[in-house]
Amino acid sequence: MLGPLPRDPHQALWDPEKQAMDPEQRRELQDERLAAMVARILETPVPLFRDKLAQAGVRRSEDLGGVDDLWRIPLTVKQDLRDSEAAEPPWGAYRFTDPRQGVRLGTSTGTTGQPTITVWTRKDLWVEYESGARNWWRMGYRPGMIVTHAHPAYLYGGGQMLQATYEYFGLLSLWVPPPDTDELAEQAVRFWTRVTPDIPFMGFATGRFLEVANKLGIPLEDAGLTGLKAPPGFGLGRGGMPLMTAGAECYAYVGGPCGQSPGAHIHEDWAVVQAVDPSTGREVPDGEWGNLTVTTLDRDNGLLRYDLEEACAILREPCPCGETAIRGLWGGRFKDLLACQGTRFQLNELEAVLRGIDELSRPSLEYQVIRPDGGEDPLRVRVEVASEDPDARSRAAERTVSEVRDTLGVIVDVELLDRDTIPRAGYKATRIVDS
Repeated sequence: MLGPLPRDPHQALWDPEKQAMDPEQRRELQDERLAAMVARILETPVPLFRDKLAQAGVRRSEDLGGVDDLWRIPLTVKQDLRDSEAAEPPWGAYRFTDPRQGVRLGTSTGTTGQPTITVWTRKDLWVEYESGARNWWRMGYRPGMIVTHAHPAYLYGGGQMLQATYEYFGLLSLWVPPPDTDELAEQAVRFWTRVTPDIPFMGFATGRFLEVANKLGIPLEDAGLTGLKAPPGFGLGRGGMPLMTAGAECYAYVGGPCGQSPGAHIHEDWAVVQAVDPSTGREVPDGEWGNLTVTTLDRDNGLLRYDLEEACAILREPCPCGETAIRGLWGGRFKDLLACQGTRFQLNELEAVLRGIDELSRPSLEYQVIRPDGGEDPLRVRVEVASEDPDARSRAAERTVSEVRDTLGVIVDVELLDRDTIPRAGYKATRIVDS
């Protein structure tokens, strides 16, 4: 069977048995799967994680008292994986399964260091496909709809993962090239006028497609680019975004928003997700920010106490949607945290302010931030503006200064640029620059 069994399109949840499971029963399942994972680490063995367990005094699975005992195990970070691969190339000493038993390989982007290698078996992919299906169902997607995306492919594993997850779910997926050039963006926009997606494109490069459609004079409605909005529940809540991914190397589709409560419901039958104080290894109180730490469960290749070095908060209040799993908020990557004039904030908080200013955000928002040094100098922001009218540009600059001050509490020095000044990106744009 190439795909899942059909569902009643009116049912609330993709997998009610797991998503609405009694929380105590789910915790028992987590404990069982964690014990099995520890046994595999010790018996295979998996040297990197075996050594972590030894530091916690765990030499047999019975030595760990379940999920509540996880705090004893030292955290693993991305650099640990890099170091392991460098010491024992190419795979390192943290694989549970011989890589030659895998069916797909991908690498991380490598934006902050040597890319690490991820290998998925058929079972690992099935876990991701089913997890993604829960997310798409929550968002109101149904088999038979047409969707589109422009994720990169080849060694970067995210594009193939998303495409295959859509196909598994039953969506007709139009995979267009990342818009690295205006010509590639035009190719996609013109195709969307022929086969218009039911679910408009939304991704890192949305602005580039809107910009090119505007240049070509193609009405946005003809390409299905009108009414662009985030899925229900995707907006900021309690200061953070819903925790929907823990990175392809860990858990691509760790959870999804239901739209009825803040955050994203975590797929706890396949992972233990914690907000951790890295200095103690213990979870922080619910609702407070800690390090996003994930232990994957019931996979051929897993990660134990993997600290993604990103901000996470856990919410446990009951949700009216019917799901009983905890919910997670994502607060951004710590490396993207900006410090200026005694205030610390995430880049996406600044971007949200800029997007609310029409003169800057139409047809797309293009900006750069000069990396602040943490001192008292104004935050320097470069942003493109479409208008050539000096008065309109002046008003846009004044409004930017005012709204950033009111929202973030910092003074900004705004440099307005003509359109097409800042280099465009086909996937993730570089927003923070050194000069």
